[in-house]
Amino acid sequence: MSEQVLTRESLVEFFGEDEFQKLCNHEAGHALVAFLFKRPLDYVKMDRSKERPGITHIAGSELEGDAHIAMAGHLAEFLIRHDFKCSLDTVMKDLPMELYKSDADYQRFQAACYYFKLAETNVVEQDYNILMACQKQLCEIAKALNERAYLSRDEIESIVKGA
Repeated sequence: MSEQVLTRESLVEFFGEDEFQKLCNHEAGHALVAFLFKRPLDYVKMDRSKERPGITHIAGSELEGDAHIAMAGHLAEFLIRHDFKCSLDTVMKDLPMELYKSDADYQRFQAACYYFKLAETNVVEQDYNILMACQKQLCEIAKALNERAYLSRDEIESIVKGA
């Protein structure tokens, strides 16, 4: 099967406008936190796949920051959906009800917490503080990803430093 060129239009047609925006918000969270943790982030892209609709590609095999990066997608989508008007207590109470134990990000989050002996609540709190402090950068990455469906590390760096 040949590689098909993905455009915003084809992705919106596949997912629907609202779902595609939600997926971009989610992937923007992964990308921002990976960048801030100084991981070798290559790119972030959206894909026409129900199983893996977004890919934040990080080179290498280092695991430092994996728990934070894995949870950042779900938390970013949650915060943006609530227009950043929710407390940490609300996040701690409501976000777990939205997570599925079979979700790959959630499994990676739990595995990284176990491996590094991190308390899951501490990771969520740290991600919450990072994303609340970087609202503008997060929203700019999500917007650019929604428009282009692909961002390179240089484009993400430009957004983070320019926002």
